Amino acid sequence: MSWGYPLLTIDEYIEREEILANNEFTSENFKVWILVSKKCNLSNDTEPTIFSQCETYKLKALITLSSGQIQEVICYHITSLFTPPQYRHKGYATKLMELLNDKLRFECKAKFSYLYSEVGSDFYSRLGWRIFPHKEIRFKVDDRFSTSLKHSELIVAINQSNIETIINKDCEFIKKDLKKLNKKSMVILPTKPAFDWLFQKTKLYSKFYADTNDPRQFGAMISNKKKESINENEELFERFIIWNHDFRDNQLFIIRFRSDSPYTTRLLIQQAMQEASKFQFKQIILWNPDLRLFNISEVLNVFEVEVSERTESLPYLSWYADDDDNVDWILIEKYSWF
Repeated sequence: MSWGYPLLTIDEYIEREEILANNEFTSENFKVWILVSKKCNLSNDTEPTIFSQCETYKLKALITLSSGQIQEVICYHITSLFTPPQYRHKGYATKLMELLNDKLRFECKAKFSYLYSEVGSDFYSRLGWRIFPHKEIRFKVDDRFSTSLKHSELIVAINQSNIETIINKDCEFIKKDLKKLNKKSMVILPTKPAFDWLFQKTKLYSKFYADTNDPRQFGAMISNKKKESINENEELFERFIIWNHDFRDNQLFIIRFRSDSPYTTRLLIQQAMQEASKFQFKQIILWNPDLRLFNISEVLNVFEVEVSERTESLPYLSWYADDDDNVDWILIEKYSWF
């Protein structure tokens, strides 16, 4: 109950976990890892003493090889590390993470693992995970924000009917972008099942926290001119915003963002502002934005903006592909957080 209490009742928490466990993404990629005594026989012991536990999600990723080639690989997101209070400060969490790191690298053949830490910057650094800079930009939602937006004829809504096409196109563009970097890099690929998991969680929270209708729009795309079909304009796929509704903390999270100019950025943030106002959210958050695309001095004239270093959900990487962990992590955005 550590991640549900006190906002969820026990019944609500169990309902959430059962529904998410049956999601397509979870059923294929989710595992729970536990640390028990060497003397424990899990086949016979129905209630073993669990000293520490965590969860992993298997994901697709791209890495650059020393030859400059791009390779698609698997990686693991480690999350929900938990040690019962009576077993803390005895080294159990450390032991679990050391064993898991070897398991993922040598048996699961992963090229890297990553996590977002809520316990500061020391614990995972001591265990070999490398921390990455982590900025965020927050937009205060103006209660008086007008729903009548300029250039609305350029906007194409992202919903269940077109999001898979957009995500697939985004993966193509990410691969092209990676090739242009000409340096050792890695990126976690966005996938439709992973996005569906995030949206499924939002659907549950809309019921538990807000007692509101499920959100139907997941983002917006910008076109140069109005088209009858998104397939008529390839440029649509290069300029978009995908968001997720956080009913627990009353905010809209931008989970994937692709822009080509401050002008496009302004149009996309206007769409997010409209969506946030619809649900009376207080702020919009984007992780690790390219500030060159925001032209902050200009944006400040339109939105109330704060750029800061994150102190929570700090990104860490454990690199397995070779002995040199001097690698750039591209796109540390919210779509890769579970």
